[in-house]
Amino acid sequence: MNTDIKQAMHVEAGKSFGTAEANENERRWNDEKIDRKNQNPTNHYDKTRMKLNFEIGPDGKVHPLGYQEKSLGVRLQERLNELNWKPFKSGSKIQPNCCAKFVFGGNHDRTLEMAFGNQSVNLNKGSDNSHLHRCEEIENWAKDVYDWCANRYGQENIVGFQVHLDESSPHIHALIVPVGVRPKSGRECVMWSAKFGKDRYEYGRVLKEMHTSLYEDVGSKYGLERGDSIDGRNVQHLHKRDYIRKLTKDARQAEKAVKGLQSMMRHLESKIFSYRMQLEETEKELASGRITLDRYEAQKADIQKLIAEYQTKLEDKADKLHAKEQELERLTADATKARSVVQPFRNHKVDFTPPQITEKVPLFGTDKWVERQNQHIAKQFTEIVHKIESLYRNDAVRQVEAAQRNVLADYGELYQLKRENKFLSDINKNLELELKTLLEQLAIPSVRNLIFAVADALIRGQPIPVSSGSGGSTSDLPWDGQRPDEEEEAYRRRCMKTAVSVAMRSRQSYRRK
Repeated sequence: MNTDIKQAMHVEAGKSFGTAEANENERRWNDEKIDRKNQNPTNHYDKTRMKLNFEIGPDGKVHPLGYQEKSLGVRLQERLNELNWKPFKSGSKIQPNCCAKFVFGGNHDRTLEMAFGNQSVNLNKGSDNSHLHRCEEIENWAKDVYDWCANRYGQENIVGFQVHLDESSPHIHALIVPVGVRPKSGRECVMWSAKFGKDRYEYGRVLKEMHTSLYEDVGSKYGLERGDSIDGRNVQHLHKRDYIRKLTKDARQAEKAVKGLQSMMRHLESKIFSYRMQLEETEKELASGRITLDRYEAQKADIQKLIAEYQTKLEDKADKLHAKEQELERLTADATKARSVVQPFRNHKVDFTPPQITEKVPLFGTDKWVERQNQHIAKQFTEIVHKIESLYRNDAVRQVEAAQRNVLADYGELYQLKRENKFLSDINKNLELELKTLLEQLAIPSVRNLIFAVADALIRGQPIPVSSGSGGSTSDLPWDGQRPDEEEEAYRRRCMKTAVSVAMRSRQSYRRK
């Protein structure tokens, strides 16, 4: 039996909410769009199950998905306008959070059971699941989650609440505006910190409490255990390659921390040993009469105090080392698991009644009676064997599908890496050409001085006089300075590149004269 039956909740801060994201949540797609989305090996939108999607409306009742005339993005903007929300200046790199994007789910098998009961669901791409009907349990679960959100954030702040049954696992998307009250004016306003904390540490505590509250109010009713919260981090969904890379990086940092703590412990142990040797020397000096008793007592107290301080530090480092070693072990195990595509077989618990003889032996016709009882027992036994066989066959299919999905995802990522590699190779060739030209120009002292002078002027955003090559007249080279979205290093590189171009034109003009 699978004991890892947990609820799942993911929340992400949103500075905006795009049209594409809104259309996806409400499935405002045509068949061509769905087919195009399914070309991505990580996507799986089942057109035959889309009719089973639904949403919980402002009235707290079940409605067909996308039944509201106004789109999700429009409804969000209307609620923000009601709260007089205004983003920072257009073009600013820093924007306030205006919405919280929730995803609620749970154990794959359990959520499928809530959605479709004992009906057979084929999760392969292109499968026909038009025979399925939606079970009431998934609707009750969604309404309970909706009530949990309404009690916590206010029903008027739930902009959208969509339930998707057309993907691999049933799940809920909830778009919520976090609202707080200004201390001075007492007015309601969009305030992320009021609901999710002022910093990452407070956010971590809020997340823990949210997981516990969701389990107590909803998850426990549907056999879903409390989910695992992640302290102080806004977790994002990562591709397998990026996830493994992140785990490997974290493991390297943990390993580095372990080595550092071990080194510090050795240093502390060396210090303690040194002070204990000093204490022994002091005792020898007292025994030989080289120091007085008062001086011995004073030195002994000082040395013992230092030993106690270093011993405390050593114990603290030992505790930290133990924690880091456990973290390193966990990260290594997670990375190994992430690289594996094999999923373990479940230990299924099959409820059945052993075949029994229920009739008494007749006085006559014993042979026919025995044959009839054997047929009955054989039928019951065969049904039990077929049930067990079906359970483990489905597990085998699940493993094959998992392997196929991983292979497809890896091929997709390989294709993306090839494109990225080509793009970087082209950039590298251009940079090599620019560097070669620059080195050639810098080899000439007069040109080198001109390049540095021009580059310095451009960096300060000043136009520079440039020879036109005719009659010694000059014209100002216009310069727009650093662009708002341009990094400092890129700006300086652009200045240097332009300076080289100016120097080359000046040099050609000089040769023509």
